[in-house]
Amino acid sequence: MKHLFLCALLVQPCDCLGIENIKFLFGKPYLIFLGVVALVLSICYVFYPAFKNIEGGLGCEVTVVTGDNKNDQDNTLSLVIPAYNEAERLPVMLDATLGFLNENRKQLTQLFGDACGQKRGSPDIACEFVIVDDGSTDGTGSIVKNYASNNVVGSSDTMKLVSMHQNAGKGGAVKTGMLQSSGQLCLMIDADGATDISDGLPKLLTEMKRLVASSQSSKSSFLSPAAVFGSRAHLEEKSCASRSKVRSFLMHAFHFFVKTLCSPRIKDTQCGFKLFTRSAVVLLFTNLHLRRWAFDTELVVIAEKLGISVSEVGVIWHEIDGSKLDVNKFTLALVSLGMLRDMICVRACYLLGIWKMKR
Repeated sequence: MKHLFLCALLVQPCDCLGIENIKFLFGKPYLIFLGVVALVLSICYVFYPAFKNIEGGLGCEVTVVTGDNKNDQDNTLSLVIPAYNEAERLPVMLDATLGFLNENRKQLTQLFGDACGQKRGSPDIACEFVIVDDGSTDGTGSIVKNYASNNVVGSSDTMKLVSMHQNAGKGGAVKTGMLQSSGQLCLMIDADGATDISDGLPKLLTEMKRLVASSQSSKSSFLSPAAVFGSRAHLEEKSCASRSKVRSFLMHAFHFFVKTLCSPRIKDTQCGFKLFTRSAVVLLFTNLHLRRWAFDTELVVIAEKLGISVSEVGVIWHEIDGSKLDVNKFTLALVSLGMLRDMICVRACYLLGIWKMKR
């Protein structure tokens, strides 16, 4: 009797609705309504990055913490370093980078000159460090200022601190830093120092020489737009052995969508070690819209559309503790889904003319 009474209570609300109402709830009109709602929500989700871009939010304050900021731009290598809560890892990365640059200035000057088509015997290159503090809450900006005052930076070198007024995402930070740089060649390098600069920079400069020589117009005195991407693609087979099945699956799925939606020419878009000529910086980063992790994929799309020469070079890369993506599997899946959404948004916005290409 007890169970019969409970069943009667459960059935009673349905009886009050009436047979016609029940048919409506589970009939075609209701399913059509749900389909329309799902479609609208899907469109809003896909185009959310485009909406966020409208908000602006790339205001910043630039401070020259060391150097005079009057270097010869034709003889300057800019290093753009996006940093969010990197108070611990950034000084270690700067120590390794400065040490390598100072010890190998002559060799790098020769490689830089060859890449830029300069005559041998040019003065040593100057290095411009553009560190972008992307709204950090751990005092990263203060760490940069203290580092500059307590460490020896080359007499011809400059260190700039670009303080974002609010967190803009890695894409927004890199875009701001690149447009604040002044070098003839600009290197994007992550604050964790995961890519070995002693291996990567000479390789990228050598490849840039080949790339520029193959695309440079004899009538132009300016370097043609070109970009060289550092790549970890050659390390995938080894890394898959130590990664979980979920991470390996997400990695391969991401590369599939990059190849399908962006370009089949670049196997690894996400390595934080890329070299650009000044003209490529202007063309790529004035057109860049994405603010978060997938901004690299839009750079590839823009380069394809503008005919900018792009190449990829394998570099030595190591996992560094403290990664912003060192998260659980569920969160990693959500991040991967968001990056896929961003790639679809890029294709859709350019296809529909929502985003116009500046040339």
